[in-house]
Amino acid sequence: MSGAPVLPAELEVALASLLQASLPGLFGGATPVVRLTVATDATEILAREAEAVVGDPRGDPRPADQVDELPFDRTKPAGPYTLSLAPYPGPRRVRLVSPGGVTPLGDAEVEWGQVDPRKLILHPSAGRDLSTVTGVEVLYGVTAVFATVATRRTFGLSLDAQPADTSRLAGAVALALSVIELNREALTAAASVTYGGGDYGASSTIKRLRMVGVTAPKSTTRLLTLQADATLTLKRALREFEGAPIEHIRTPGRAPGGRPVEIDIGLGG
Repeated sequence: MSGAPVLPAELEVALASLLQASLPGLFGGATPVVRLTVATDATEILAREAEAVVGDPRGDPRPADQVDELPFDRTKPAGPYTLSLAPYPGPRRVRLVSPGGVTPLGDAEVEWGQVDPRKLILHPSAGRDLSTVTGVEVLYGVTAVFATVATRRTFGLSLDAQPADTSRLAGAVALALSVIELNREALTAAASVTYGGGDYGASSTIKRLRMVGVTAPKSTTRLLTLQADATLTLKRALREFEGAPIEHIRTPGRAPGGRPVEIDIGLGG
């Protein structure tokens, strides 16, 4: 085994990258002996928890962790960069992402917008090597409403070979199973991804990855079927009119006075 790292990506992308790096003689190169493609893909909704709606007794908006990975702009490395959601007051961590891993930035290297709290500008220290940076990862808190969905994704990974190389398919399947099985934890961790747009976000966390079976649709193809059980957390940031604290409780028709709670005791009859 090569010990190739599994970098964050969609499951099928992380899986293909791992196989290509671990078994370059079979799956690597511009014209691999065995070509990998996703032949079938279906996701089933298994269960859904009730959304925590503002004012609903079943739940209230609550703080949550948010992770954004923003594309690094090589022409303007300082940015500005814009978060997908408005950050909650509290600590925020900014890290530079490269193929070799992540590098945290110090507080003095990040300038946050005064007008728009979603904006940030980078001031990397003089010694920082930015030549391999591909993204800017920001970990921060948000206040949001949630819905949680359990899903099961079933997809077929097609292993295709030229007629002259069909004798290598059996070995390719066995070795691919070995790579997947022995890197299961790294794959599930890498495929936990986050999406964001406007006030909305979604985070997918894979709980279990298993191999279901192998079929041979034709002599030059083997179809490896996998299932991934995942939890999909859907969230929406609070709007301006949501989550505002109660300032006064008073009797209808009576102007508020100096106390936060003023109820006419004669209302009870």
